[in-house]
Amino acid sequence: MKKPSLLPFLYGMILLPGFLHIFLLPNPPYDRYVIHMLALFALAVLGRFAKESIHLTAWCLMLIAYSVWLCYIYGGLASLSALAPVFVYSSMPGRFVRISLFGLHSGAIFFTMLSEPLFWRFGVLLFLSLLAGILAYLQLFKTKQDELQQKYDDLRRRHYELNETHGRLMLFSKQVEGAAQAEERTRISRELHDDLGHRLIRVKMMMEAALHVVPADPDKGMALLGQIRDQLSAGLDQLRATVRRLKPPSETTGIQALSLMLEEIGRENGIRTTLSVEGQPYPLYPSLEIILYKNAREALTNALKHGQPGAVEIRLAYGDDEVRMAVSNDGKVPPPRWNNSRTAGLGMSGMRERCQVAGGRLEVEVEPCFTVTTRLPVTHQGDIL
Repeated sequence: MKKPSLLPFLYGMILLPGFLHIFLLPNPPYDRYVIHMLALFALAVLGRFAKESIHLTAWCLMLIAYSVWLCYIYGGLASLSALAPVFVYSSMPGRFVRISLFGLHSGAIFFTMLSEPLFWRFGVLLFLSLLAGILAYLQLFKTKQDELQQKYDDLRRRHYELNETHGRLMLFSKQVEGAAQAEERTRISRELHDDLGHRLIRVKMMMEAALHVVPADPDKGMALLGQIRDQLSAGLDQLRATVRRLKPPSETTGIQALSLMLEEIGRENGIRTTLSVEGQPYPLYPSLEIILYKNAREALTNALKHGQPGAVEIRLAYGDDEVRMAVSNDGKVPPPRWNNSRTAGLGMSGMRERCQVAGGRLEVEVEPCFTVTTRLPVTHQGDIL
């Protein structure tokens, strides 16, 4: 049980009027009066050992009874010592308890001082009421202050928790980015090995054949050399495209990076490109921007490689709890195996894995046109700062 914080005022309210009243006593000796005042002071000091609310209440009742008895015996300034218990129950918990003790205290003083002059009686009661009012206001102020301090502590704790969560999210975004880059490097290495490597082996074999054919049949040899030139040109274009796909331009991100990629694809392949944005764009974590860029690039590469489209479109939609990117083309529709996680190619599998790492999903539709949709959950950066 929390002790009252007004004990010094309690002691002063007992000792000061008690000392001044000595000079108003009609007949010495004063030993009995001093013993009574010291007993009241000792009773006030004993309250420091009260542990529970019931003990504190019992101590307050005894203090009221004894101080009122002294007021009845000695009167005068000793009556002011009877006001001392107000410093005890004014800081006790429970509004009903405080009001009850104040009523009991006031009534006891009023009936004890019936023999005193009327002005003195009402003056003491008025002083008691004023003290009780001031102490009640201070208690209310302290309660509000404690509540504000508690709210401040809660806000500070939540601020630390949010900072910790923000740190974990940033670490997670770096892990996602690292995983995406590792997966992309693996995919590109396989692509270089499977496509470019096989093309170079085929060119080497054609060169060896041309070395044997040119001396005997120059026309057939020139035809082989023309095929070799075409194979080398196609391999060079594929190598350039692979290097460009290693990462998005460092100076651009988000919608701007997608726009530049579409512009480049349209210029190099002679097809129509469209980028549309739905909703109000908001900042995304770098890991999500990388996933969107890589998935868009992979979907467009697959469309150019297998679908031979005349037009491609990217629709980017910003929702309250997710960002959605749909990449569509009007080319040939791939066979059903593209939508099967077990039989899909490395590109489609990589797109699906990137989405799963970020807690999203990949959707494939063939009607009305072939569309690959990336759906990623988002947490607005402003909400965790």
